[in-house]
Amino acid sequence: MLETIVSIMNKTLLSYRGPFYIELISVFGSNIRNLSDVYINARKKLFKIFIELSQNVSNYSENFHMVNNVQRIGVGELYLKEHDTFYLFTTKNQVKNSDAKILAERCELINASNQIKLRQLKREQRLNSPGEKFGARIGLIQAVMLSKNELEYNVEEINDSFSHFSLTVKIDKY
Repeated sequence: MLETIVSIMNKTLLSYRGPFYIELISVFGSNIRNLSDVYINARKKLFKIFIELSQNVSNYSENFHMVNNVQRIGVGELYLKEHDTFYLFTTKNQVKNSDAKILAERCELINASNQIKLRQLKREQRLNSPGEKFGARIGLIQAVMLSKNELEYNVEEINDSFSHFSLTVKIDKY
């Protein structure tokens, strides 16, 4: 009788909690670019998604640091995990409760859209919200278009004013 051993990999490649300085995002991005060449297409998608979602935390987190009383740097968390057939990339940051509701609704709309509708939503977003806070939604659309997987999100209420918003994107290796 032959026994088969199934490998179930769940390896943390990156874990960070703190301010999302652009220099730090660049270093993490370089590490992602230098992952194994075996899954080159997945790595390219992962890098693009990492940049989009990390910039969202840096630019829009309600928990932030001020640098020289001029530059606002968002504080949050990120996790990159590798499994046998996919990567999971997660960001988490503090948002206003009213914004958490809007983000959750936006994730639902994006998840319910096919690739054609996603392209249309992306065009509309570019036209309708130049410079607005929720121009960041383009990053959510881009993440789904690249990964071809739905967004997984979670809202954890902190108090009457704020919540933690976490977002996970699955990037298939094949």
